[in-house]
Amino acid sequence: MLNTSRQVEDPPEFDSPHSPNHDVWRVLLVGNSVSLPPMEGVAAYPELLEKRLGDQWRVIQIIRGGETVDEFEPEVLTTLEETAPRAVILQVGINECGPRPLNRKERERLGRVWPRWLRSLLISVIHRFRPQIIRARRPNQFTPLAVFGETVQRIIAKAVSLHCAVLILPITRVSATAEIRQPFFNREIERYNDILRAFNGNGVLYLEQKELLGNNTPEGFCVSPESVHLNGRAHERIAAFVTDWLDARFANRSGTPEGQ
Repeated sequence: MLNTSRQVEDPPEFDSPHSPNHDVWRVLLVGNSVSLPPMEGVAAYPELLEKRLGDQWRVIQIIRGGETVDEFEPEVLTTLEETAPRAVILQVGINECGPRPLNRKERERLGRVWPRWLRSLLISVIHRFRPQIIRARRPNQFTPLAVFGETVQRIIAKAVSLHCAVLILPITRVSATAEIRQPFFNREIERYNDILRAFNGNGVLYLEQKELLGNNTPEGFCVSPESVHLNGRAHERIAAFVTDWLDARFANRSGTPEGQ
């Protein structure tokens, strides 16, 4: 069993049942492409978690591959209000912090370049010289650090106001091979993790990568050295940790969803 002993105190009135339907406890997973199956036939941790939790918990998923949390924040806030989960698992940041050769506005302008052959040529050149462009211009990110922090803060504040326990998964590091393609990636991952780390406490638990994946390196937990996506073993480990965390977090409640 994984170590889930580093717990935080319940937020005020945590035991007060908020959900209008107490027959099932709900856990909301908010994630990105890292939360999805790494390849066909390999289950991701949301599916594995559903199997582990059985019929006492309902797993609600908001997983948006390729999107940033500021883009789908309204959906998360609405879902929190409408479903009133007991717990929230938050896995965001890889799309937001990844160094890019172009920022959002530049990408939009590039998409409007005409004729098409010229746009294709420009895309090809940018793709070929991606590392050099990033190094020369410094990282361009889809979501600036301040916007990322403000977005996550609003989501966590909403969850805590609804008496939800919150577990924040770390943005996992990438291999040296991946950093050749995207310079400064691990440096930016750490900066964005610092934002997530700052929310630890008051019903919120931030996990360090070592707590979640042990001493494994990106070469050991990513699906390939070039990828940011997790392999099957990493997904199994996350599912086991989240299951143990939920069991420990609600250990002082009875088997009934109401905790009575």
